[in-house]
Amino acid sequence: MKHRPMIRTKHKFLIRLSIFSLIFALALPLFHIEPVAAASQKTFEAATSQNLDTLDPAAYTGTTSSETIQQINEGLYRYNVKNKIVPGMVTGASKVNRAKTVYTFTLRKAKWQNGQAVTAQDFVYGIRRKVSPKYASSMSDILKNGKAVRLNQKPATALGVKAINTHTLQVTLEHPVPYIRQFFTNSHFMPVNEKFAKKVGKKFGTAAKYTLSNGPFILKGWNGTNDSWVLQKSPTYYDKQAIKINKVNVQVVKETSTAMNLFDDGELDYTTIPDNNVQKYQHSKYLHQTTTPTIGYLSMNIQRTKTANSHLRRALALAVDKKKLTHNLLQDGSQPLNGLIPTGLATDPSNGKDYRQETGQLLTYDPKQAKSEWRKAQSELKTKHIALELLSADTSQAKSIAEFLQSQLQNHLQGLTINVKAIPVAQRIQFEQDGNYDLAFGTYVPDYADPMALLFMYGSDQKLNFSHYKNQSYDTYLDNINGKYAADSAQRFKTMQSAEKQLLDDAATAPIYQAGFSYLLSNRFNGFGVTPFGQWAQFRYLTPKK
Repeated sequence: MKHRPMIRTKHKFLIRLSIFSLIFALALPLFHIEPVAAASQKTFEAATSQNLDTLDPAAYTGTTSSETIQQINEGLYRYNVKNKIVPGMVTGASKVNRAKTVYTFTLRKAKWQNGQAVTAQDFVYGIRRKVSPKYASSMSDILKNGKAVRLNQKPATALGVKAINTHTLQVTLEHPVPYIRQFFTNSHFMPVNEKFAKKVGKKFGTAAKYTLSNGPFILKGWNGTNDSWVLQKSPTYYDKQAIKINKVNVQVVKETSTAMNLFDDGELDYTTIPDNNVQKYQHSKYLHQTTTPTIGYLSMNIQRTKTANSHLRRALALAVDKKKLTHNLLQDGSQPLNGLIPTGLATDPSNGKDYRQETGQLLTYDPKQAKSEWRKAQSELKTKHIALELLSADTSQAKSIAEFLQSQLQNHLQGLTINVKAIPVAQRIQFEQDGNYDLAFGTYVPDYADPMALLFMYGSDQKLNFSHYKNQSYDTYLDNINGKYAADSAQRFKTMQSAEKQLLDDAATAPIYQAGFSYLLSNRFNGFGVTPFGQWAQFRYLTPKK
């Protein structure tokens, strides 16, 4: 009998504790929890939303592959932690002829992970592979005979790149290129060890054991299909003393909510965070945001009977409320884009004005005009009802955007049915290259700060011309930009503007938005970097905080 009051008190305490726990659990989403520190001081934990497609510098298509190629290799130039271009494999000042078309580079002494020396011939072999008809990189058209080689009109030996000796590389251009150092930071122009590549043959770049690195990290644990891999500090890298971490563990996390939970639980040091999920971290010191030159766009297959109709393409391009997408759905700093060239990419050399501002808005949201174009398309196609399939990547953000586009297009264009199909990004790109699609939502990162970084894709002979657009006037513009007006900056700029207007008047593609970039970063490291072109994260400058 004496113990009953104590039991009642204990029960009351437990009841109160349970109520408090319930209230705290319900309130939990309102607060940001400090992430638990990841385990190892010299191990960086990272997430990506895409699988690797290949680590062959000549064959990759995805951003994650490009980023990883940059982590494990070193080209002629690279970005430092402040996004300034600095020498990579180049040592000393390059020699340039008076016409600024012949560059001679001296290469530093460095080794591949197997101990073999990195040579000028490794760059020659790597660049020739990329330009060969098999891979046909039109980015290399700036090189002497680049276009003729990729179109199989001249042999690879005619390409404007040669090894003078073991450590001297000479590059000859078709015309002067003011952004040449920036151009050579790209993943396409990494060296490739010829002996190793020929030994493994078609397997080159398809798994960690078929990949050879000359950069700060070595790839481990990737069998070609799995969702995780390790970037391990290379013991043969020429500047290994500057690398302050031992390894980076990377895992593919396609669902944003999962990535957020892993970060909050301290299992990730870094993850991108798309869509309106950024609101949870709006006042958090772990949230970082920046504007990028990446564009989100709707690709339309001109080879298909329905989307070959220009009125239909214009109707689709004009029927999307881009501001509603960026401000209501994405909320990550993305902005509506009404031209192919994003804001901040390039300026008019004659007055310094931003290209996008000076060229104007070319394909805006205009539901009234969209309906007019839709009626013309229905008349020419002799049908009131049109069904189209829209491809997207299978990431949470890509699927959300595709569903938004589906809703916008169907609501504004009565009689239109859009069926969304979400597939892995590499498969989506292959479908686009093969012409097996109607519409596709994708993103693209320009590789250098010039409008041609995007305009070139729509040349009729370009591998990245997923719209399969063919227009002689447009091709002539591109030829003049790279040839006749290459050294006339003012006329070149005007011609690029004319080319963009031609492209979008034909609605060969529909720009949707300029991407913001939001990511979560733990406070365990200094030196994390995000490069402006071609890749996102840089791990080489990471230094554990003491």
